[in-house]
Amino acid sequence: MSREKMNLPFEVSYSERPSKKSKNMKRLAIIVKPENLETMIASLKDMGLDATIYDVKRATKDEKTQRVASGRGSGTMDLAYTTRKIVATVVNSDDVDGVAERMKKSLSGDKAVIMIQPVDDLVML
Repeated sequence: MSREKMNLPFEVSYSERPSKKSKNMKRLAIIVKPENLETMIASLKDMGLDATIYDVKRATKDEKTQRVASGRGSGTMDLAYTTRKIVATVVNSDDVDGVAERMKKSLSGDKAVIMIQPVDDLVML
């Protein structure tokens, strides 16, 4: 891997050490159903943003559980969790509202949770 400086397509750059300029970045992470993943990724790409996708399992008290087939037979079982995806990206603080609104529109009415966290810095190792 080359040691040249890399620039992300959404104008957030890595630094060799922490800097004051990068203190105004936010990490947005949205929890979505797997069927909404493609539209979410497409909306982020339209804005020129990259994303990291995490697979998660959600334990729920709701009556809705996933039913899966087990083994070679025709037996099925209810899972005690539901599968979800977390789509995370880093944006400048000024762009948080616009990106969050585009994320919301891409869900086409489904509910989701967006976690917004401050990013101290992006340091290339």
